[in-house]
Amino acid sequence: MRKLDNRFRKLVINYKELEKYGFVKQADKYIYETKIENSEFKVVIVISDKEKYAKLIEIELDSEYVLVDVETATGDFVGNLRNQYEAIIDDAIEKCTNIENFTSKQAKEIIEYIREKYNDELEFLWDKYDDCAIWRNKQNNKWYGVLMTIPKSKLIGNSDELIEVIDLRYSKDESYKIIDNQIIFPGYHMNKKSWITIKLDDSVPTQEIFEFIDNSYNLNIGNKSGQTQNELSQKVFEYLTKIPKGKVVTYKQVAEYLGNKGLARVVGNILHQNPDGDKYPCYKF
Repeated sequence: MRKLDNRFRKLVINYKELEKYGFVKQADKYIYETKIENSEFKVVIVISDKEKYAKLIEIELDSEYVLVDVETATGDFVGNLRNQYEAIIDDAIEKCTNIENFTSKQAKEIIEYIREKYNDELEFLWDKYDDCAIWRNKQNNKWYGVLMTIPKSKLIGNSDELIEVIDLRYSKDESYKIIDNQIIFPGYHMNKKSWITIKLDDSVPTQEIFEFIDNSYNLNIGNKSGQTQNELSQKVFEYLTKIPKGKVVTYKQVAEYLGNKGLARVVGNILHQNPDGDKYPCYKF
């Protein structure tokens, strides 16, 4: 028997595809059987939440042919069977699973938060590294977040345990106040003065990480006012209600009202997410 659990690391089983592929559900297991062409052997693949394995069965004897899982077993016959056996396993896994590069609860929540709030998706820039991806601001093409899997020892201790982390921009004049080298660290593989790294192991509450993300996004588009996204949004929407009917103002003018004309892009982003066009009529812009 060949255990397959490690083959499913970072993969999510697509149960609809399992059934389309030919897997049959029996109790809590999905079982697939297929005969190897021009032979008296069949492959059996079993997938469940508790275990995942494959077996090669000699049909006439109805017994497992274990030599295909013995590395030292050689010869043309065994080698040919092993190649076909492995090809069937590979094909089933490839067609019945989806890649899930990041698996921690916090990573999934962060991905969804950024998708909903900023309409940005992770970009995988390096073919060799499916455990590292970035978020890029579409307005200026700059990164404001990096999600990656690294050995824990890269940040703290000697453990080679793999952990997921997020890199975010942070004001270089303020970062020293929050970096404790226990749960928040200088930016890993980034500028250590203007980026921070946070472990995604619930040591920092998810809601706080969302605030760090908003701060990083603001810094990315030039908001160095020290105000949070929510604070700026509230001021912008309040200002909209004060514009006389029939009058027009620019993003720059609203930014000046906020105290910094460099926030014009921030204003544009806030208005792009206007929650109530009737209450806050940004068509006046």
